[in-house]
Amino acid sequence: MSVMTEHPEQAAAVLGLVGGAPVDSGARRDDLEHLATEALEILLENEEARLATPSDELERRLPADADQVRAAVALLVGRGIARLRDTSVQLTDDGRAEAVRRVRRHRLTARLLHDVIGIAWWKVHGLTSRWEALVDDEVEARIVDLLDDPGTCPHGNPIPGSANQPHFPDAMLLDDAPIGPCRVVRVTQTIVDDDEALQLLELCGFLPGREGEIKARRDGWVEVAGTVRDAALPPHMARHVIVAPR
Repeated sequence: MSVMTEHPEQAAAVLGLVGGAPVDSGARRDDLEHLATEALEILLENEEARLATPSDELERRLPADADQVRAAVALLVGRGIARLRDTSVQLTDDGRAEAVRRVRRHRLTARLLHDVIGIAWWKVHGLTSRWEALVDDEVEARIVDLLDDPGTCPHGNPIPGSANQPHFPDAMLLDDAPIGPCRVVRVTQTIVDDDEALQLLELCGFLPGREGEIKARRDGWVEVAGTVRDAALPPHMARHVIVAPR
């Protein structure tokens, strides 16, 4: 798909919307809003790495079918938060501040659910969408005070605006990391909706913020030692777990 427009109404037509309604008219509005926030997380992640975000990357990485992803992107374009240029999705200058606000509240909410309420690590992301809409300026400030301005969400992804964001200049994909000890930094947005992948990481204790070890590689699989036990992580996980060699 080639898109060369910054006009919301044209973008909606290109993305398959009719009268501003999502392609799947039965999709729940809150699900679409949550999907839009997840798209913003990927856009910010790629901006930080100075990478473009092709439309098909969002369709590949987000946990929804292509029509729903296009509807979420069109929602962002229609609000002036994002624009479509050629085959890529970009944040607008004005939309960047809104993207930071939404991603910040999303990740603070996840941290509250995990650290205070005690929701299991692998379940947190799925529950965040039900809670984050309740976070206004006052609630956001209280979470920051309560948790002492956390630097990351439970999955290790940085919370925009935090003074405590960790810095790992040598961080790399587990798929590329050398054999030996490491620190688990984060898991990317691609697998935070993959319950089976997250459960495997939690069961072996190979979690963001913890020490681990890369023990061996075979046919794309990576054998790791977590704080609980050893595990063999399949190729799709090795490409979406970030570690820092020790």
